Amino acid sequence: MQNVQYTPTSWDARFFLIAGGFMLINTLCLWARHFSGYQLSILWPAIPAIIGLASSVLGLYKLHPRIASRAPTLAKWGAGFALAALLALSIGACWVIASAVLGDATRGVGMQALIGVFMVAMVGAFICNALVCLRDSASRTLGMALSVPVACWGVMILVGVISGPEVGLSLDFYTNGLLGTAFLTASVALKKRTGETCSDMHNAEA
Repeated sequence: MQNVQYTPTSWDARFFLIAGGFMLINTLCLWARHFSGYQLSILWPAIPAIIGLASSVLGLYKLHPRIASRAPTLAKWGAGFALAALLALSIGACWVIASAVLGDATRGVGMQALIGVFMVAMVGAFICNALVCLRDSASRTLGMALSVPVACWGVMILVGVISGPEVGLSLDFYTNGLLGTAFLTASVALKKRTGETCSDMHNAEA
């Protein structure tokens, strides 16, 4: 029976590429909503942000098999946090869309609680995955890229604690562009690692 070689998939890189693109679109929408004279709906920046953040969570989840052998416990925690963040984001997305259609309820306590759960879970997921990647010199660029969201959300949480949740959340006007750049960097790093792995497998076969 012929042995079958399985090459690593690049879905993690694709998800981060999608995440980076949509977060940059979100940033443009936020700036346009702020500086233009038109009353743009919150859905204009919200939808790209939801897609971008959901894609980054899926990217983290797909990253788990690639890094699980390096630090199994940290990798499992990272995957668990990612799933929790995805659940909170899904509920929040439905809430935002319903609020836009039925009336503005995005400032309620329930929505703020969902945002809090999402941010804590996302920070936890990125911390765990960044720590795993930073341990290996070959994936240090990826680890540094995954550390950028940790820093951004850490600042937002700190400002939110000091000055109030709304002030902390308003920093997305500045931080989401950094997130988009970090996600694109992660995608490039993952594609490079996938290419190197495939090259090594072909050399081994030869």
